[in-house]
Amino acid sequence: MTNEDQKDSATVWFGSLYCLFKASRGISWGKDEYIPVDVMDYRKQQEFLRNSRVCGVSLVLVLLGMAAICLRTGGEITLAVLIAFAMATVALAASIYYTPNYLHLTVVPQKTLRWEIRIRWRVIGAALIIGMLLASSTRGRISVLIAAAWLLVANLLARRVVPQGYFPAYFWATDYALLATALLFTPFNLLLGAVLLAAAAHLSIVICSKRHLLWAALVTICGWLLVFFSAQRRGAGLEAGLSCAGLLVITTLATAWLVDRAERHNAKNISAAMRELMDFNGFSADRIRHLWQVSNQELAENWQEAAIAEDDAERMAEWYRRNSELYLFAISGYNLEYKRIRSNLQVIRFARGFCLDYGAGNGELLLELARRGHPVTYYDVEGESMKFAQGRAKKQGLAVEIAHSKEDLAAAARTHGFDTIFSFDVLEHLPDLPGELNFLSSLLNPGGLLVFDVPAGSTKSHPMHLNHHLDILAHLSAKGLEDKRNLALKLPLKREEKFVFQAPRH
Repeated sequence: MTNEDQKDSATVWFGSLYCLFKASRGISWGKDEYIPVDVMDYRKQQEFLRNSRVCGVSLVLVLLGMAAICLRTGGEITLAVLIAFAMATVALAASIYYTPNYLHLTVVPQKTLRWEIRIRWRVIGAALIIGMLLASSTRGRISVLIAAAWLLVANLLARRVVPQGYFPAYFWATDYALLATALLFTPFNLLLGAVLLAAAAHLSIVICSKRHLLWAALVTICGWLLVFFSAQRRGAGLEAGLSCAGLLVITTLATAWLVDRAERHNAKNISAAMRELMDFNGFSADRIRHLWQVSNQELAENWQEAAIAEDDAERMAEWYRRNSELYLFAISGYNLEYKRIRSNLQVIRFARGFCLDYGAGNGELLLELARRGHPVTYYDVEGESMKFAQGRAKKQGLAVEIAHSKEDLAAAARTHGFDTIFSFDVLEHLPDLPGELNFLSSLLNPGGLLVFDVPAGSTKSHPMHLNHHLDILAHLSAKGLEDKRNLALKLPLKREEKFVFQAPRH
């Protein structure tokens, strides 16, 4: 490596580390992370996620800088190896940036283990397809098939015979054995082996349930030994061995730190949610955690047993009233998920003037709007969720108008109207979707926004979702409402679609 190359690499490193330092200054450390708080503050969530983006980008830049150094010190490589190395590095960088928040802002500990199984099926498919396309000989294709078969068997055995607490060690051991065989006994490229070793370490650390730094240190030592033995066996230079080891170190430390950071933030959110629930119903922490785990499953079973016809609105309303306590915990747990937090932060930006949350549940979104100064109206079926939302509003000193019927909402619309109406995770439960949309649009002030979602039908975990077959865009456009979704919301990437419509201004 030339002096000029070293200066360029140092610039990338120190610039990225400086950004990381600046972002982390807003993060509290140590025991302060676990101080109980009264409510989950969405401004704090926004700050955390914003800092996460800065930290993630900074660490990714450090990783890419190290990958560039590996390429400069690794000697001559083929085009096929370069393509595979680049693809693996980009995939690893994307996972480091996104995965810790996604997996660890949750109340479901099993989420990480289910994710590991699913992601490994995708890894196996990608390795098989890319490996077969890039292999230049019959021997190479056979090696790809053997590696894919090894990973496939490891994944199948994990689901059947491996206790979940041993998943990190099990997957690290199986990946390590495969890569050690390739690097020590075949002409497998050292650079490609190093980035795959780093990816295996990353996947192992993100599912480790505790002591992430200790586990990261253990896998780093194992990885170092393999990298240096492989480099020595191949006669690679010291710089090549050090740069490959550096790639592994950056990956393990970055992953462990981001996972620990996300879990600490999640502990604060859980503490706030649990305190509110304990104050409301007096349940123990263990009881609350149990209900977070099983409420959705019990709701699905109760719905199947009730066997309510899809057009029986009266029986449905009664069923939701009787199951409102389970919904209280299902909604509470859902509000602690990464995707829900992000979703709430995104839709809050649409709020203006008088706001209605139609099917407000625990009041999570509505109370945040009230904290931000919006006049708000709550509407949902009578039950535990409504009582909980009312209690939260009273305790926080927030003014919330409670509507107990559609007649109450119509009266409120005549008094002040609504500038923004939200309805999330609600309309899929109601039999008359066209009628509900017509009613909600009738409550809007001129130029008001209707923001809602409608998941696409029932699933095994949510059989109570009804199978509506309505062209929502055509239906509301015919009533004079204008589609105001941005490009991101229009992309058909999810079963659950969000809609934003604006009422005519006159």
